[in-house]
Amino acid sequence: MKFRIPRKKKKKISVGLYLYPLDPKDNTYLSAFPKDNQEDYDAFKKGILTNFLDELKKKYAKNKKHN
Repeated sequence: MKFRIPRKKKKKISVGLYLYPLDPKDNTYLSAFPKDNQEDYDAFKKGILTNFLDELKKKYAKNKKHN
């Protein structure tokens, strides 16, 4: 059976760029696609994934306030 999520959730998820936590061994991040992959969606629901674009927006807004 093909993996499917509701349309509204899919639209909300598709806005971001999701990453798994930093791998200390390789010092790299692994990208995730929760709208297309069941395992990535489960990790998203558990709160394991971080939205990289949200982090950038927060950092930018914080720096803009200080200047």
